[in-house]
Amino acid sequence: MNFIHQALVFDSAAAFLAAAVPFVTEGVHRGDSVVAVTSDENEALLREQIGADAERIIFLATSAWYDSPGRTLDAYHRRIDALPGTTGILRVLGQPIWTGRDTLETSEWGRYESVMNVALAESRAWIMCGYDSRSLPTAIVDDARRTHPTLAVGPQSEVSITYADPAFYYAEHNGPLAARPAHGVEQLVDFIDMAPVRQFVADHAVRLGVPADRLDDFTLAVNEIATNAIRHGAGRGEVRLWATDQRVICEIADTGGAPKKNGRNGFLGFLRSDPQAGQGHGLWIARQICDLLEMRTGADGTTVRLHMRRE
Repeated sequence: MNFIHQALVFDSAAAFLAAAVPFVTEGVHRGDSVVAVTSDENEALLREQIGADAERIIFLATSAWYDSPGRTLDAYHRRIDALPGTTGILRVLGQPIWTGRDTLETSEWGRYESVMNVALAESRAWIMCGYDSRSLPTAIVDDARRTHPTLAVGPQSEVSITYADPAFYYAEHNGPLAARPAHGVEQLVDFIDMAPVRQFVADHAVRLGVPADRLDDFTLAVNEIATNAIRHGAGRGEVRLWATDQRVICEIADTGGAPKKNGRNGFLGFLRSDPQAGQGHGLWIARQICDLLEMRTGADGTTVRLHMRRE
C-alpha cells in the first residue's frame, strides 16, 4: 500500500468515534500493528466502544510520543522497520499536542506534519491525526488540512482541497530566525576544529540550563553540526550559546551552503539517511537529540540552531 496520512477533524465524541473505531478495528482484524496515541478522554471512549479488541491495540501517552518532531518521526521509522512479513502495516491513531506550545514549537510541529508526507512516502503506514475543533485554535485546524493530503470523514476519506505541497509549506516556515538577545550570549568565533567547540559547550551549557544528564548528548549534537560547518563552510564556523526562559539555544553558523540530499535540500535532517552511508547522518542525529532544530541556508551561508529544554 501507499503511505496514507489523514487528518480527522472532529467536533464531538460521535464524530471522533465514527472515524476512529472503524480505523482501528479494521486494523486489528487485518493483523496490522495498531497504535493509539490520543487524549485520555478519547482513549476511554475507544476502549468502551471496541471492547475486547482494545487488548490488541498499543495505547501510548501523547506526552511521550509527541516529545519532539525529530524523535517522533524516528519512532515511526522504528515501528515501521519492526513490521513482520510483507503485508501488515502500521496504523497509528494520533492526536498531536498543540496546547501549551509557543509560536516556534507550533511552527515546527506543523512543519513535521507536512514533512511526514515525504519522509514516510515509501512506508507501509496509515496515520490518522485527530484535531479537536472544539478546543484548538482555528488556525491550527485549518493548517491540518494543509499538511494532510486526505481527511477522514466517518469511515470514508476525501481529498483535502487546501493541501499544500510539502516543499512549499516548508519554505513558508523558513522565515528569518528570531534575533539573538542583546546580552548573555557566549560565543566562540572562527573555530576550525572540534576540540574548542566541545570545550566551549562543556564550559557554558550546564550553567545556562542544559540538564547535566543531557550534556553529553547536547555536546554530540553540537559536534555533528559544527563538523558539517567545517566540511561545508570553507573550513571554519562560529558557535554561540544563550538561554531563554524555556530553552538553551546553540547556534552554529558558517559561510557555506547546505549539502544536498537526493536533490531535496530543504528537508535536510528530516529525511533518514541510508544506514550504510558513510556520511550525511549529522542533522538526523541532531534532530533526535535536541528538542527543536532550526536551519536556514542561503547565499551568505548556513545557520543551525539547536534547542534543548532547560531543567
